[in-house]
Amino acid sequence: MFRSERYANLSLDAAVKKYELSPRDKTLFTRLFFGVIERKITIDYLLSRFSDVPVNRIDPAVLVLLELGLYQILYLDRVPDRAAVDECVTLAKQHKEQSARFVNAVLRRAVREKENVPALLDLPGNKGLSLRESYPRYLVSLWTEQYGKERAEEICRAQNAPAAITLRVNTLKGSAADYGERLREAGIPFHPAVLCDTGITLDASLSPTELPGWDEGAVFVQDASAQAAARCLEAKPGETVLDLCAAPGGKSFSLAMDMENTGTLLALDLHPHRVKLIEEGAGRLGITCLKAAVGNAALPLGAWEGKADKVLCDVPCSGYGVIAKKPDIRLKKKEDGAELPALQGAILAAGSRALKTGGRLVYATCTLNMRENEDVTNAFLETHPAFVRKGEPTTIFPAAGENDGFFIDVLEKTHE
Repeated sequence: MFRSERYANLSLDAAVKKYELSPRDKTLFTRLFFGVIERKITIDYLLSRFSDVPVNRIDPAVLVLLELGLYQILYLDRVPDRAAVDECVTLAKQHKEQSARFVNAVLRRAVREKENVPALLDLPGNKGLSLRESYPRYLVSLWTEQYGKERAEEICRAQNAPAAITLRVNTLKGSAADYGERLREAGIPFHPAVLCDTGITLDASLSPTELPGWDEGAVFVQDASAQAAARCLEAKPGETVLDLCAAPGGKSFSLAMDMENTGTLLALDLHPHRVKLIEEGAGRLGITCLKAAVGNAALPLGAWEGKADKVLCDVPCSGYGVIAKKPDIRLKKKEDGAELPALQGAILAAGSRALKTGGRLVYATCTLNMRENEDVTNAFLETHPAFVRKGEPTTIFPAAGENDGFFIDVLEKTHE
């Protein structure tokens, strides 16, 4: 399924509905689905060592079975190796008898030789890091070039750890401390989120909809880094604030809470169905100062030009800081997203024209790529002398079980 152009989460949801999986089967299926995507680069390299047939010449359906089997053998301790092999062979028989023999031979060889896997992956430089941590070589090279070898390794390992579930407490209805008490009473383990005083990170895996107060809008899901980005705008009660590229709405909701639900907040997005998500979320949270609208943030904002006290440009990006939550980003090609800096610059320029003199603009991405980050804001400042940077740009690197990777740059308009 993940070989299609669909987003991985949409493919997963469609499969779960189609086959009406039980909660237990859904949990295992989800782990296998995302696990194979996450470790595909490593798995396919090892298959090339365990199989006499080149990976690119293996029947796609058979390759999926081999990837599923090898993932279980190498990364799932609770599934016995023999059971993993037998199940994949059984499935292969439904495809072709000859395929079953091939799957059986390759996976049994993998079981015999799995103790040798660390040595097979112990290669020098970026190639070794790419294969061990299962990231495309171009991305490992990019991080090494921009942030150094040690930081590149840290980024890879942090985003291979299970992603954190962090909540933003709805401060229109209570404090983080108050909500923490509700979690304690419900026996749900948690700790205060890093980077923000409005966040709570769960130490248990459960659906947010099962949390106390979810239906009444006590909390919503928002990574700690995203909360920090919204806070940098310093939105205040009574102001006029624009959030460009706002869907699914998390930062808009945070801004509304910082504004104490007063003033005017426009949440703009290109897609009508995503605007509806913003409206639904605002309704659950009891936010009334927000207006969601369809619009292209890269184009002039018409009547809004020169009217905003604050503007948030959380622009579309390559997403290299959220791979822990979106592992299919690893499957992108190097050339994918080459047009992004031009789009990001256009959105930043449009947002700047909406700002009053003395106003503040925050440029943010959830990627780790200087070409989409510092290079974009540096180019903007060179051509927009009315703007100055407040402090230094901030790169938040991903931390295992805590926060995503993010970039934040705060700009202010000093004169017309």
